[in-house]
Amino acid sequence: MDLECPSKPIPLEKIDLPAKIREELKLRGYSTLTPPQAEAVARGVLSGKSMVVSAPTASGKTLIAEMALMRASMGGGIAIYTCPLKALANEKFDEFSGWSRRLGLKLGISTGDFDEPGESLSRYDVLITTYERLDSIFRHRPSWIERVSLIVIDEIHSVGDPDRGPIIEMIVARALRLGIQVLGLSATIGNPDELAEWLRGEAVICDWRPVPLIYGYYDRRGSRFVFEDGRVERVVGDPYIYSSRVAIERDYQVLIFSQSRRNAESLARRIAESLGLYAHSISGGLARDLVSDLESSVSSRIEVDNLKPLVSRGVAFHHAGLSLEARRIIERGFREGLLKVVVSTPTLAAGVNLPARRVLITTMRYSDGYYEPISLIEFKQMAGRAGRPQFDEYGEAIIVDQTPSKAIEYIRGSPEPVDSMLNSERSLRIHVLSILASGYAKTFSEVEDFFSDTFYGFKRSFRGLRSVLSRVINDLSRMEMIDRRNSTIEVTRLGRVVSMQYIDPLTAHRALTYLRGEERVKGDLWYLHMICQTPDFIRSGSRRGGFKKLEDEAIELAEAGELPEPLGDVDFELWLLAYRNAKALKLWIDEYDEDSIYEITGLMPGDLRSMIETATWIAHAIHVVSSIFKDLRHHSEYLYKLSIRLEEGVREDLLELIKLKGIGRVRARALYDAGYRSIDDLRRADPRAILRLRGFNRRVVKELFAQLGVDVRDL
Repeated sequence: MDLECPSKPIPLEKIDLPAKIREELKLRGYSTLTPPQAEAVARGVLSGKSMVVSAPTASGKTLIAEMALMRASMGGGIAIYTCPLKALANEKFDEFSGWSRRLGLKLGISTGDFDEPGESLSRYDVLITTYERLDSIFRHRPSWIERVSLIVIDEIHSVGDPDRGPIIEMIVARALRLGIQVLGLSATIGNPDELAEWLRGEAVICDWRPVPLIYGYYDRRGSRFVFEDGRVERVVGDPYIYSSRVAIERDYQVLIFSQSRRNAESLARRIAESLGLYAHSISGGLARDLVSDLESSVSSRIEVDNLKPLVSRGVAFHHAGLSLEARRIIERGFREGLLKVVVSTPTLAAGVNLPARRVLITTMRYSDGYYEPISLIEFKQMAGRAGRPQFDEYGEAIIVDQTPSKAIEYIRGSPEPVDSMLNSERSLRIHVLSILASGYAKTFSEVEDFFSDTFYGFKRSFRGLRSVLSRVINDLSRMEMIDRRNSTIEVTRLGRVVSMQYIDPLTAHRALTYLRGEERVKGDLWYLHMICQTPDFIRSGSRRGGFKKLEDEAIELAEAGELPEPLGDVDFELWLLAYRNAKALKLWIDEYDEDSIYEITGLMPGDLRSMIETATWIAHAIHVVSSIFKDLRHHSEYLYKLSIRLEEGVREDLLELIKLKGIGRVRARALYDAGYRSIDDLRRADPRAILRLRGFNRRVVKELFAQLGVDVRDL
């Protein structure tokens, strides 16, 4: 660890800070800065110095970002905070709102609409984005991009992630070329010095935590927890149930990380069922309030029924298969202490901040037919959730499923160094086209020069990359995305549109191949199956089993022309999986409720929502791409309507009604079935008749007719 990092917090009066930032910190009750905060300031983070800060969870990295954002935006520049998840972006927007308002700074957030140029975002002083949205903004090159003076990259260790890593590299490469300060934050990273050198900045490396972290492991033979500080705790029975009971007895919380959804759910049920009289120690009234929130906010009855008996006992499970509403309620319940035990998949470790006094961790993950150990980075991420500042004297992170010797390797080991993930042809295909379409490069040598500023280029010679780049450029030329003329590479209209829609060029190429083979408009299922075969959908769509039994059904539909037949570059299993997913999406736009779709397909609400969001984006993108070809306009028009139907979950006959604010799929269908099938029909309607329909109350009816310009104050 860096010996220059202070060993304890430093008083504010001993730190050189801009006056307004000092005033803001005092207003918020700060009298000291933590060691990583003080060291970052001393190293020049408020003077425009690029930096990587590697410090444990809860050590104050977010405040370093806030101070840097304040300094950059108060100096007249635009400051950007970017992170991997929409949920994190929303959390930071709420967190930053107070100080931005007090300092008179306009705070904005942008996490979607990849094809939106972002010119209107110039009105903000501080902008919060996801990685993908910031990358898309750079592609559009709005006029205000030259005013950006700082980019904060949270979770910068994600540079080692196969999907998000290349996006971070492209953000940094552009920032370096524009002279923008970059501040990278991470709790777990094995090579912060190397990343800092890539950023042309400094590394601040601290191991200080406000709450000491004590590691331990479960010794199965001795039925005991063994801690690195020498303590030994006897475990009676199952270690998970034992820890849950102890947590309730001593009034603290336990977070359990399981490596699969199924195990997380079954373990949570087992814990809840075993609590018996212990469950009465939890405030029944508050637990009932949480159950009430579930019942009123979560649309899936199956999801509510699965969670309700657990939540009423202070227990819950948490994973990406849950709906966003359910996850938010569980997170709030845990944050407010209403839930004592949450069993989660590792997604929570990389998501919102939910610390607990004790964290139990399983380290073996089932993948491709066998069990494999998780990485040290993943383990440290999960362990970092142990210990709640201002509540706990210490936190405990306990490995439950390893031998003592293997557990000690995890405990004493250091996170692995992250490496570039930009060397895949898919990543290069996407990002080579993006820099050509955005004008960052116009020749092969300029493409090479741009990639020299990526982490991949920083770490490696370009001999190997040159041949891969050449192959990728040839592929883009074959797809008619670019046109090579002597030494210059020109982007075609198709290539430019594809890049601005933020889709993989292969997604567009595969879709166009299908569409060009059909002179007439096809049915919903045909287009949905085409969408589900694209690389962008395959990456995000559910791969859960159960689709192979649909083989005969899918082949019969393909032979009847109701499904597109497999292309040469799509293997049959993916084609069949695409049919299962398309079938689920067809149920959605046919207005089946989520529980019915779950029962028919086995897809969980969170999976279905993710698929809907992805399919909506791809349908809209292919609509835009196909619209530039006259002979494909009929497909383009159909895909435009399909994208709206996917977003809203409706049949085509409701497209006019759902344009009205507050009228979703249920209310629109109630109106239509009652004979109100257009805006004009509603203008002529009796508001009292509308009030009697399913899903309508006085407030909704008044808001509806206000949009129509009809006064119903006397309703």
